[in-house]
Amino acid sequence: MNETSLRRSLVEIFRLAYARKLVDLLGGNASARLSNDEVLITPTSMPKILIKPQSIVKIRLDGTIISGSNPSSEWRMHVGIYKARNDAKFILHTHPPNILALSRAGLKIDLSLSEAISYVGEVVEVPYLKPGSAELANAVSKAVSRRGVTAVILRNHGLVTLGSTPYEALNRAEVLEDLAYITLISNCSSK
Repeated sequence: MNETSLRRSLVEIFRLAYARKLVDLLGGNASARLSNDEVLITPTSMPKILIKPQSIVKIRLDGTIISGSNPSSEWRMHVGIYKARNDAKFILHTHPPNILALSRAGLKIDLSLSEAISYVGEVVEVPYLKPGSAELANAVSKAVSRRGVTAVILRNHGLVTLGSTPYEALNRAEVLEDLAYITLISNCSSK
């Protein structure tokens, strides 16, 4: 994909994530690897429905802004993942309510349901760390350093999914959110 189509794809999956209630109006972020040293990332504090391809910020892996302004406050986490995983092409960070409820309740998603595991891969969890912090970026980067890991639950914060396409990253978030809902309902009805 060229830069223009990557920008359009980021806008589209972000709008789909908003429509699916995986993020609120100002929360969450998405990025795409443009080259070995350049990343496209959504801007901070911009309503999801207003993001346009030209709103996407281009940064280097060291955080230097190439074009645009004000990348997501989670840019450190995104570039850390790209540094840890050369195969990571797209990253989606969401705040799915069912996953947050499970995390808050101390429960784990049941990945044995349906063919979910074939869509998702390995899911790991990191403890709560301040959003946007270097500590969170380091913890997530370390968590995804194993090849099979495609999703990281950020305890009491949200979810990060990786994909070879933006739709794969979004699908992983959707599947995990659906499984979290099923797990919650199952736990409520069994008590």
